[in-house]
This record gives sequence, structure tokens and C-alpha cells, in this order.
Amino acid sequence: MHFSRVINILAVLTVMVFLSSVCTADESPTPEEKEKSGITWVKYDEGLKLAEKLDKMIFIDFYTNWCKFCHKMDKETFSNNEIIEYFSEHFIAVKINGESKTKMKLPDGDFNGKELARMFGVRGYPTYWFLKPDGAKINFISGYAPPQKFLPVLQYMGGKHYENMSYREYVDKNSQDK
Repeated sequence: MHFSRVINILAVLTVMVFLSSVCTADESPTPEEKEKSGITWVKYDEGLKLAEKLDKMIFIDFYTNWCKFCHKMDKETFSNNEIIEYFSEHFIAVKINGESKTKMKLPDGDFNGKELARMFGVRGYPTYWFLKPDGAKINFISGYAPPQKFLPVLQYMGGKHYENMSYREYVDKNSQDK
């Protein structure tokens, strides 16, 4: 009796995992996501064009629908006024559902969110990539961060301090300046 119960639980879990991988959304943010965060999120293909036109860096948020910390970032960090203000001044903000199968037309061909996540080496969610205005990769970070920890990362990247010093040096320098 106990063994059959374990098998039933495993079967239910298998179905849940399968359904979560099949039931994914398009990579374009929903109106609710846009409204919740206050950040103007665009699709990757639009972001590449805008960044070059406006000479702004690109910030990519790779997320999934099932990711608890992705939702926490949207709710707590991306809705913070200082974060929103910094984004609007320095970045083109892009959201990509790392499980989406919806294709986008890009200069190198048609790719979906799942393929882009693989191309960017995403191994967990949330993962954030910083790109130059021409789309060249700079660096990435992963995981949840509250606004007070995330803002210095944005300032380090958006201020192009990465060109002259490590993040540790930047943090040390800024803590001494205060």
C-alpha cells in the first residue's frame, strides 16, 4: 500500500512538471507585469532596436512563470521608485520568458525565449544580463536581490564603472565616500 502511494505521488509530480513546461507564456510582458513594476519592459527584438537608437544599455530579465524569486523581484525590487528611475535613465529593460516557444525575428535569425536563454547560458532563474547598446554581452548576475542591494549593481553597470574597476572595488570606493 505504501509503495503504490509513493508511485501515485511521483506520477502527480511528473504531470505537474510536464504541465509547467508546456504552459508557458509569450516573452512579452503582460500589461499587469508592466503596470506592477513601473518599468517599461519591451521584447528583446524591440529592445535591440531601441538601445541602439537611444544609445542605452540593455538589461535582460530572464524569468519563468513558476519562478518564485522572479515574482519576488517584480513585486519588491522592480517596483521600487529608485530602481524604476534608474532604469528609465540608463537602460532599455527587456523581459524574456526562458521557457517561451514564441519566435522573434532577430538579425541572426528567428529565436524563441528558450533558445535565447540557452544562447545566454542561463542555468537558473532569475538571471539578468547587461548588454552594450549594440547588443554585445557585458556580464550577468543571477538570483533575487532587494532594492538596496540591486541598485548599486545597476549603478555600477549603468555608470560603466565595470570598464575601470571590479564590482568589489566599486562597492569599497563608494562605502568610503559616504
